[in-house]
Amino acid sequence: MSGRTRRTDAAGREVELAYDVMSDGDQPVLLINGLGSNRVAFEAGFCAALAERGAAVVRFDNRDTGQSSRVVGDRPLEATYTVRDMADDAIAVLDAVGWDTAHVVGQSMGGMIAQHVAIHHAERVRSLTSVMSSTGARGYGKPTTEAAEALLSRPPADREGWLAHRIETERIWASPDHWDPAWVRAKAEAMLDHGVDDDGTARQYRALLGDDREGLLAELDVATLVIHGTADTLLTPSAGRRTAEVIPGARLVEVEGMGHDLPPALWAPLADEIIGHVRSV
Repeated sequence: MSGRTRRTDAAGREVELAYDVMSDGDQPVLLINGLGSNRVAFEAGFCAALAERGAAVVRFDNRDTGQSSRVVGDRPLEATYTVRDMADDAIAVLDAVGWDTAHVVGQSMGGMIAQHVAIHHAERVRSLTSVMSSTGARGYGKPTTEAAEALLSRPPADREGWLAHRIETERIWASPDHWDPAWVRAKAEAMLDHGVDDDGTARQYRALLGDDREGLLAELDVATLVIHGTADTLLTPSAGRRTAEVIPGARLVEVEGMGHDLPPALWAPLADEIIGHVRSV
């Protein structure tokens, strides 16, 4: 089931958010996506792995992606909103689907948004799972030079050029033992067809800059699981270790050979970890 909801943010902007209810289990799980990625980046197979273990799964398009609103300022690439704004968007999705509380799972930038959800809306969060993310503190998770350059490179505007660029950049931070360009292309085609916005990605990136959550995370009282890959070159493993170190009582799971992606071979073990954490709360 798909739906849309509207909210007015702190700056008075009306934001429309598009979402999917993927399954109906006994544990409500909200998935929050990463930089420039729309909701189909949490693939149906991964959502099914969570559902098979009892999760009711909701995924949504962050603002500036997919079928959600584009938020444009006076200057197209200006940071016109904050990560906290995006966390409030997530709460609007919870309201729209009728969930008072949920287990919140975010990957990469989505983990940063999920952290803000837990910090500012703790009463709505049953548990937090931060996947391949960071605290925002400088000095942890520094990308390799190649990964940093790839992240900041702008893809061509034509379809084939965009897809080729996506495959090449994904290769740089992918899980090396599970690299499959055919899978990456199929996922990229689904994302492109669902809606991408390179200017929107730039605005999201600017929202991330300087968003250091360490002090707030040190006061967090939410059951937290931190998952990070040992082969991540975009947010290198020290980012996950630092996240688990800062959040009181957090449990760290380092996945051997996992990069900055969610390949199908890892769906089952990751779902086991996430739902195991969910059911332990």
